[in-house]
Amino acid sequence: MPEDFMNCVKNGGRVVTKNLKDDKYIKICYDKDGNSYSGEVKKKQKQTANNNFNKERSQQQKHIDDSKNIAKKLLELRDIMHEKYHN
Repeated sequence: MPEDFMNCVKNGGRVVTKNLKDDKYIKICYDKDGNSYSGEVKKKQKQTANNNFNKERSQQQKHIDDSKNIAKKLLELRDIMHEKYHN
């Protein structure tokens, strides 16, 4: 980032993000006197990392739910066996 932009941020300037064409954006810092300092033009990243995280999390939740169902069935089987052989 440009030094003027970083100094503006360090001194408590207000930072806004302006969207540009072709999935690009730029951050602009406004100091207390109203002067503006622009940062670097950057390209937006695809959200594949977030999508992969959500997919992995849903798979983990499915495994947890499956484990809970198996545990519940085992407890039911234990109760059936207990009634059948201990009463």
